[in-house]
Amino acid sequence: MKKIFLILILLSVAIIMTSCTKPEEVTISKYFQAMKVGEAGDKDTMTSMAINPKHIKFDTYEIISVQEPVIEPIILPALNMKLAEIGQEKKEIGLAAQESNDAILDLEDELADARSSSKKRELNTKLNEARAQKDELVTSFKEVIQKKKDLEKQIEFEQTLMKTSAGRSKMPNIAMYTGDSHTSKIDVKVTLLTKEIVDYVFILKKYVLKLEEKELPRNRYLIIDIMTAEEYAKSLEEDTEEPENTEEVVEEAEATENEN
Repeated sequence: MKKIFLILILLSVAIIMTSCTKPEEVTISKYFQAMKVGEAGDKDTMTSMAINPKHIKFDTYEIISVQEPVIEPIILPALNMKLAEIGQEKKEIGLAAQESNDAILDLEDELADARSSSKKRELNTKLNEARAQKDELVTSFKEVIQKKKDLEKQIEFEQTLMKTSAGRSKMPNIAMYTGDSHTSKIDVKVTLLTKEIVDYVFILKKYVLKLEEKELPRNRYLIIDIMTAEEYAKSLEEDTEEPENTEEVVEEAEATENEN
């Protein structure tokens, strides 16, 4: 009887301790357990928990702090709105580039028919200006195509996070969902197998979604990023720097330019 009573007490303590544990801590603990499986860790479990799984060969770990989640409205509606704006911008620039190309063809025809030197000089000047304008429009078209591709990737990534957090493989009407994202920073002190101690930062995110004001029953934290404290500090510095314009020419833009 005493033995049963002791087991009940231990179970009660375990339940109380689990209920007091933050969900972010549970996620981190499960991920570290998965990393301990075999030489390379339980890859299936790690992949299901982290967007970019990282395997750390560790001896022990300690969760130092769990930041209160930063709660923000989901960004998918704003991204979709921006995509529509970029699509309209692409259409307008494309039409302008086509008109510019037509104007160049007309000027070239006029130049071929011109007889006087003064008329040829005038048409050459207009032709150079028209070609320069077309070059500017083609450059702008390439840039807007790249912006559209980057935004589409961001939207796809955001949709993947929302589905995974909600535990749903398919959400055909995903644009209709509302809700908030919860992003949390967890500091973990890790002792490696070499006995070296390294401070790590885990960034976790979950989505609390609603459809027609009805909240979805499931949501879970995903590990968005795993980095050393040094890498995390460097990433913050990079975020404060002015972004450089490093957009590359894409195949679609080149094909469009050739059509023009």
